[in-house]
Amino acid sequence: MKLTKRQNEIIDQALSLTASGGMQNFTVTNLSAALGISEPALYRHFKNKSEMVKAMINRFDNGVPTEQPGLHGFAAIAAFIKARMAQVCDNPHLANVMFAEEIFMGETKLYKNLLAMMHKHKTELGGYFAEAQAAGEIHPEIPLDTLYRVVMGPVRLLIKQWGMSEGGFDLRAKGEELLSVLQKMLKVNNS
Repeated sequence: MKLTKRQNEIIDQALSLTASGGMQNFTVTNLSAALGISEPALYRHFKNKSEMVKAMINRFDNGVPTEQPGLHGFAAIAAFIKARMAQVCDNPHLANVMFAEEIFMGETKLYKNLLAMMHKHKTELGGYFAEAQAAGEIHPEIPLDTLYRVVMGPVRLLIKQWGMSEGGFDLRAKGEELLSVLQKMLKVNNS
């Protein structure tokens, strides 16, 4: 779903409210007050709060494609991770919302949407992990599910720490450092 300029403004504010106080802070009343519009005006742009949250998740999901044209193996995985970090640097509220799944715990349907997005990324990146294994960039005996967790777990933690520190360090530089360490750790030992 392509969002209008006004819908994007609403989602920006919804992300800000959620990042600063969790889902309990993201109410239609708080959102309309922050935007300086009436509650009914919000419903001209979105049917309901659930549709707004889906738009928040979709912004994150669609903001960085998993497909990395022209790249293969670990280079494609690294490009995806760098693009995700750039996305978060450009919109810091994403770090405190999309990497803090606990704020969605009371929202079963939305939590399932987040989980589905994670599984989609795992499946889509699986081809690159398999290419990296076939090319000897990553040890071939590590199961793909485990590889995804080993690589994306530290990435998620780094982004979450950056968000919690309110951008207290250079996320891109620390991301490069993390990717370098992961690549060394996962490589086949040829000695």
